[in-house]
Amino acid sequence: MTTIGWIILAILLIPALGLLVWVVLSASFVRVPAGRNALLLVRGRPTDTTLPPGLHFVFALRRRMVVTYPSVELSFRAGGEPGPADRAGLDCVGEPVPIVLGDRVQATVGYTVRFRLRPDDLRLVHERFGPEGIFGIVRDESALVITTALGRTGTGVADVLGEPREATQSALTDELATALADDGFELVSFVLGGIDLGRTGEVIQAVSRAPHELDYEQAMAAVRLAQATHDAELVAVDGDPWRYRETDLWRELIARREILNVGLQSGPRVPGAAPGPDSGTGATPGLVDEQQSRGNESRG
Repeated sequence: MTTIGWIILAILLIPALGLLVWVVLSASFVRVPAGRNALLLVRGRPTDTTLPPGLHFVFALRRRMVVTYPSVELSFRAGGEPGPADRAGLDCVGEPVPIVLGDRVQATVGYTVRFRLRPDDLRLVHERFGPEGIFGIVRDESALVITTALGRTGTGVADVLGEPREATQSALTDELATALADDGFELVSFVLGGIDLGRTGEVIQAVSRAPHELDYEQAMAAVRLAQATHDAELVAVDGDPWRYRETDLWRELIARREILNVGLQSGPRVPGAAPGPDSGTGATPGLVDEQQSRGNESRG
Protein backbone atom coordinates (compact mmCIF):
# COMPACT_ATOMS: atom_id res chain seq x y z
CA MET A 1 0.00 0.00 0.00
CA THR A 2 1.32 3.38 -0.89
CA THR A 3 1.87 6.24 1.50
CA ILE A 4 -1.22 8.00 0.26
CA GLY A 5 -3.25 4.86 0.96
CA TRP A 6 -1.98 4.70 4.53
CA ILE A 7 -2.79 8.36 5.01
CA ILE A 8 -6.33 7.85 3.72
CA LEU A 9 -6.77 4.77 5.92
CA ALA A 10 -5.57 6.70 8.97
CA ILE A 11 -7.94 9.55 8.20
CA LEU A 12 -10.86 7.10 8.16
CA LEU A 13 -9.84 4.92 11.11
CA ILE A 14 -8.84 7.60 13.61
CA PRO A 15 -12.31 9.29 13.72
CA ALA A 16 -13.97 5.87 13.81
CA LEU A 17 -11.80 4.76 16.74
CA GLY A 18 -12.40 8.07 18.50
CA LEU A 19 -16.15 7.70 18.06
CA LEU A 20 -16.01 4.14 19.42
CA VAL A 21 -13.97 5.23 22.44
CA TRP A 22 -16.38 8.11 23.08
CA VAL A 23 -19.42 5.77 22.93
CA VAL A 24 -17.82 3.29 25.34
CA LEU A 25 -16.74 5.97 27.79
CA SER A 26 -20.11 7.75 27.74
CA ALA A 27 -21.89 4.45 28.37
CA SER A 28 -19.51 3.67 31.24
CA PHE A 29 -20.60 6.63 33.37
CA VAL A 30 -23.44 5.86 35.78
CA ARG A 31 -25.26 8.62 37.60
CA VAL A 32 -26.95 7.63 40.87
CA PRO A 33 -29.63 10.17 41.87
CA ALA A 34 -29.66 11.85 45.26
CA GLY A 35 -31.37 9.89 48.00
CA ARG A 36 -30.58 6.54 46.33
CA ASN A 37 -27.90 3.86 46.50
CA ALA A 38 -27.18 1.66 43.49
CA LEU A 39 -26.33 -2.04 43.52
CA LEU A 40 -24.13 -3.16 40.64
CA LEU A 41 -25.30 -6.23 38.70
CA VAL A 42 -22.99 -8.01 36.26
CA ARG A 43 -24.72 -10.31 33.78
CA GLY A 44 -27.85 -10.14 35.91
CA ARG A 45 -26.11 -11.29 39.10
CA PRO A 46 -25.78 -8.93 42.09
CA THR A 47 -22.32 -8.04 43.29
CA ASP A 48 -20.99 -6.61 46.55
CA THR A 49 -20.38 -3.22 44.91
CA THR A 50 -22.63 -0.42 46.14
CA LEU A 51 -22.56 2.98 44.46
CA PRO A 52 -23.47 6.04 46.55
CA PRO A 53 -25.25 9.05 45.01
CA GLY A 54 -23.21 10.80 42.32
CA LEU A 55 -21.39 10.06 39.06
CA HIS A 56 -19.43 6.79 38.81
CA PHE A 57 -17.35 5.11 36.12
CA VAL A 58 -18.18 1.45 35.48
CA PHE A 59 -16.68 -0.05 32.33
CA ALA A 60 -19.53 -0.70 29.89
CA LEU A 61 -18.13 -3.90 28.35
CA ARG A 62 -18.88 -5.86 31.53
CA ARG A 63 -22.58 -6.22 30.64
CA ARG A 64 -23.48 -4.42 33.76
CA MET A 65 -26.61 -2.73 35.09
CA VAL A 66 -27.58 -1.05 38.35
CA VAL A 67 -30.61 -1.30 40.63
CA THR A 68 -31.27 1.66 42.93
CA TYR A 69 -32.53 1.51 46.51
CA PRO A 70 -33.47 4.37 48.89
CA SER A 71 -30.58 5.72 50.96
CA VAL A 72 -32.80 7.94 53.12
CA GLU A 73 -34.87 6.93 56.13
CA LEU A 74 -38.10 5.06 55.45
CA SER A 75 -41.02 4.50 57.76
CA PHE A 76 -43.77 1.96 58.22
CA ARG A 77 -46.86 2.96 60.22
CA ALA A 78 -49.36 0.47 61.52
CA GLY A 79 -52.57 2.46 61.78
CA GLY A 80 -53.27 5.98 60.55
CA GLU A 81 -54.01 7.71 57.27
CA PRO A 82 -51.67 7.94 54.26
CA GLY A 83 -49.80 11.23 53.85
CA PRO A 84 -47.84 12.98 51.08
CA ALA A 85 -44.69 10.96 51.85
CA ASP A 86 -46.62 7.72 51.29
CA ARG A 87 -47.30 8.67 47.68
CA ALA A 88 -43.58 9.42 47.23
CA GLY A 89 -42.73 5.86 48.25
CA LEU A 90 -40.91 6.87 51.45
CA ASP A 91 -43.60 5.78 53.91
CA CYS A 92 -46.04 2.90 54.05
CA VAL A 93 -49.25 2.60 56.07
CA GLY A 94 -50.66 -0.73 57.19
CA GLU A 95 -53.39 -2.06 59.43
CA PRO A 96 -52.97 -2.09 63.24
CA VAL A 97 -51.79 -5.40 64.62
CA PRO A 98 -54.31 -7.48 66.63
CA ILE A 99 -52.61 -9.25 69.53
CA VAL A 100 -53.43 -11.13 72.73
CA LEU A 101 -51.49 -9.94 75.77
CA GLY A 102 -49.91 -12.31 78.23
CA ASP A 103 -52.92 -11.91 80.57
CA ARG A 104 -55.24 -12.94 77.68
CA VAL A 105 -56.57 -9.46 77.04
CA GLN A 106 -57.26 -8.80 73.37
CA ALA A 107 -55.82 -5.57 71.98
CA THR A 108 -55.03 -3.78 68.74
CA VAL A 109 -51.64 -2.07 68.56
CA GLY A 110 -50.49 0.79 66.36
CA TYR A 111 -46.83 1.73 65.98
CA THR A 112 -44.28 3.45 63.75
CA VAL A 113 -40.97 1.96 62.56
CA ARG A 114 -38.32 4.22 61.02
CA PHE A 115 -35.46 2.42 59.32
CA ARG A 116 -32.87 2.61 56.55
CA LEU A 117 -31.13 0.11 54.31
CA ARG A 118 -27.52 -0.62 55.15
CA PRO A 119 -25.39 -0.07 52.00
CA ASP A 120 -23.12 -3.03 52.78
CA ASP A 121 -26.12 -5.38 52.83
CA LEU A 122 -27.82 -4.28 49.61
CA ARG A 123 -26.91 -7.57 47.96
CA LEU A 124 -28.69 -9.49 50.73
CA VAL A 125 -31.76 -7.25 50.46
CA HIS A 126 -31.80 -7.59 46.65
CA GLU A 127 -31.51 -11.37 46.68
CA ARG A 128 -34.16 -11.87 49.38
CA PHE A 129 -36.72 -9.09 48.93
CA GLY A 130 -35.96 -6.84 45.97
CA PRO A 131 -36.96 -3.17 45.65
CA GLU A 132 -40.68 -3.93 46.01
CA GLY A 133 -40.45 -6.13 49.10
CA ILE A 134 -38.84 -3.75 51.58
CA PHE A 135 -41.97 -2.61 53.39
CA GLY A 136 -43.43 -6.11 53.33
CA ILE A 137 -40.59 -7.66 55.33
CA VAL A 138 -40.52 -4.74 57.78
CA ARG A 139 -44.27 -5.13 58.31
CA ASP A 140 -44.00 -8.88 58.91
CA GLU A 141 -40.95 -8.68 61.19
CA SER A 142 -42.40 -5.87 63.32
CA ALA A 143 -45.75 -7.65 63.69
CA LEU A 144 -43.98 -10.87 64.70
CA VAL A 145 -41.80 -9.13 67.29
CA ILE A 146 -44.70 -7.20 68.84
CA THR A 147 -47.04 -10.19 68.91
CA THR A 148 -44.40 -12.44 70.48
CA ALA A 149 -43.11 -9.92 73.02
CA LEU A 150 -46.48 -8.65 74.28
CA GLY A 151 -47.93 -12.17 74.33
CA ARG A 152 -45.35 -13.57 76.75
CA THR A 153 -46.52 -14.79 80.14
CA GLY A 154 -46.27 -12.01 82.68
CA THR A 155 -47.00 -9.23 80.21
CA GLY A 156 -50.38 -7.61 80.67
CA VAL A 157 -52.40 -4.42 80.52
CA ALA A 158 -50.26 -2.76 83.21
CA ASP A 159 -47.19 -3.03 80.95
CA VAL A 160 -48.71 -0.88 78.17
CA LEU A 161 -49.99 1.93 80.42
CA GLY A 162 -48.22 4.56 82.47
CA GLU A 163 -44.52 4.37 83.31
CA PRO A 164 -44.13 0.62 82.49
CA ARG A 165 -45.02 1.51 78.89
CA GLU A 166 -41.59 3.13 78.42
CA ALA A 167 -39.80 -0.05 79.51
CA THR A 168 -42.01 -2.10 77.18
CA GLN A 169 -41.25 0.19 74.24
CA SER A 170 -37.51 0.03 74.99
CA ALA A 171 -37.57 -3.79 75.06
CA LEU A 172 -39.53 -3.90 71.79
CA THR A 173 -37.01 -1.53 70.20
CA ASP A 174 -34.08 -3.78 71.09
CA GLU A 175 -35.78 -6.93 69.80
CA LEU A 176 -36.92 -5.27 66.59
CA ALA A 177 -33.45 -3.82 65.94
CA THR A 178 -31.94 -7.31 66.17
CA ALA A 179 -34.58 -8.81 63.88
CA LEU A 180 -34.19 -6.10 61.22
CA ALA A 181 -30.39 -6.25 61.34
CA ASP A 182 -30.53 -9.89 60.22
CA ASP A 183 -32.46 -8.75 57.12
CA GLY A 184 -30.09 -5.92 56.17
CA PHE A 185 -31.94 -2.98 57.78
CA GLU A 186 -30.89 -0.48 60.44
CA LEU A 187 -33.58 0.52 62.92
CA VAL A 188 -33.63 4.28 63.48
CA SER A 189 -36.56 4.56 65.88
CA PHE A 190 -39.60 2.68 67.10
CA VAL A 191 -42.64 4.41 68.56
CA LEU A 192 -45.41 2.44 70.22
CA GLY A 193 -48.65 4.14 69.25
CA GLY A 194 -52.22 3.85 70.45
CA ILE A 195 -53.38 0.56 71.94
CA ASP A 196 -57.07 -0.30 71.74
CA LEU A 197 -57.95 -2.66 74.59
CA GLY A 198 -61.57 -3.15 73.53
CA ARG A 199 -64.04 -3.69 76.37
CA THR A 200 -61.18 -3.87 78.85
CA GLY A 201 -60.21 -0.36 77.81
CA GLU A 202 -63.80 0.80 78.33
CA VAL A 203 -63.68 -0.53 81.89
CA ILE A 204 -60.38 1.24 82.51
CA GLN A 205 -61.82 4.48 81.16
CA ALA A 206 -64.91 4.12 83.34
CA VAL A 207 -62.76 3.60 86.44
CA SER A 208 -60.64 6.61 85.50
CA ARG A 209 -63.71 8.81 84.95
CA ALA A 210 -65.46 7.73 88.14
CA PRO A 211 -63.70 10.18 90.54
CA HIS A 212 -64.26 13.10 88.14
CA GLU A 213 -67.91 12.19 87.64
CA LEU A 214 -68.32 12.02 91.43
CA ASP A 215 -66.80 15.50 91.78
CA TYR A 216 -69.19 16.72 89.06
CA GLU A 217 -72.23 15.29 90.85
CA GLN A 218 -71.17 16.82 94.14
CA ALA A 219 -70.73 20.21 92.47
CA MET A 220 -74.11 19.93 90.75
CA ALA A 221 -75.79 18.93 94.01
CA ALA A 222 -75.22 22.42 95.38
CA VAL A 223 -76.59 23.93 92.16
CA ARG A 224 -79.73 21.76 92.27
CA LEU A 225 -80.27 22.59 95.96
CA ALA A 226 -80.00 26.33 95.25
CA GLN A 227 -82.37 25.97 92.30
CA ALA A 228 -84.93 24.08 94.39
CA THR A 229 -84.70 26.72 97.13
CA HIS A 230 -85.19 29.47 94.56
CA ASP A 231 -88.25 27.73 93.08
CA ALA A 232 -89.76 27.38 96.53
CA GLU A 233 -89.31 31.08 97.16
CA LEU A 234 -90.97 31.86 93.80
CA VAL A 235 -93.94 29.65 94.69
CA ALA A 236 -94.34 31.53 97.96
CA VAL A 237 -94.24 34.88 96.17
CA ASP A 238 -95.94 34.30 92.79
CA GLY A 239 -97.33 30.76 92.86
CA ASP A 240 -96.15 30.14 89.27
CA PRO A 241 -92.35 29.65 89.12
CA TRP A 242 -92.43 27.95 85.71
CA ARG A 243 -92.65 31.14 83.69
CA TYR A 244 -89.38 32.25 85.27
CA ARG A 245 -87.70 29.06 84.09
CA GLU A 246 -89.32 28.99 80.66
CA THR A 247 -86.13 29.96 78.85
CA ASP A 248 -84.08 27.20 80.53
CA LEU A 249 -86.75 24.61 79.84
CA TRP A 250 -86.91 25.52 76.15
CA ARG A 251 -83.13 25.31 75.91
CA GLU A 252 -83.12 21.83 77.43
CA LEU A 253 -85.97 20.73 75.15
CA ILE A 254 -84.13 21.91 72.01
CA ALA A 255 -80.95 20.11 73.07
CA ARG A 256 -82.83 16.86 73.71
CA ARG A 257 -84.70 17.20 70.41
CA GLU A 258 -81.42 17.50 68.47
CA ILE A 259 -80.06 14.38 70.14
CA LEU A 260 -83.31 12.53 69.43
CA ASN A 261 -83.24 13.55 65.74
CA VAL A 262 -79.69 12.31 65.33
CA GLY A 263 -80.61 8.99 66.91
CA LEU A 264 -83.67 8.54 64.71
CA GLN A 265 -81.86 9.44 61.47
CA SER A 266 -79.10 6.93 62.18
CA GLY A 267 -81.56 4.17 63.10
CA PRO A 268 -82.21 1.11 60.92
CA ARG A 269 -84.61 1.32 57.98
CA VAL A 270 -86.77 -1.23 56.28
CA PRO A 271 -84.82 -2.74 53.35
CA GLY A 272 -85.96 -1.21 50.06
CA ALA A 273 -88.16 1.37 51.77
CA ALA A 274 -88.15 4.89 50.38
CA PRO A 275 -87.66 7.73 52.88
CA GLY A 276 -90.85 9.45 53.88
CA PRO A 277 -92.31 11.50 56.70
CA ASP A 278 -91.58 8.67 59.16
CA SER A 279 -88.11 7.88 57.78
CA GLY A 280 -86.57 8.49 61.18
CA THR A 281 -88.35 5.42 62.54
CA GLY A 282 -87.59 3.26 59.50
CA ALA A 283 -91.30 2.86 58.54
CA THR A 284 -93.00 3.84 55.29
CA PRO A 285 -96.58 5.12 54.73
CA GLY A 286 -97.51 1.95 52.85
CA LEU A 287 -96.33 -0.25 55.69
CA VAL A 288 -98.18 1.85 58.27
CA ASP A 289 -101.43 1.67 56.24
CA GLU A 290 -101.10 -2.10 55.91
CA GLN A 291 -100.57 -2.52 59.65
CA GLN A 292 -103.58 -0.32 60.41
CA SER A 293 -105.81 -2.30 57.98
CA ARG A 294 -104.77 -5.56 59.61
CA GLY A 295 -105.57 -4.10 63.02
CA ASN A 296 -109.03 -3.02 61.81
CA GLU A 297 -109.73 -6.50 60.37
CA SER A 298 -108.73 -8.18 63.63
CA ARG A 299 -110.98 -5.85 65.63
CA GLY A 300 -113.86 -6.45 63.16
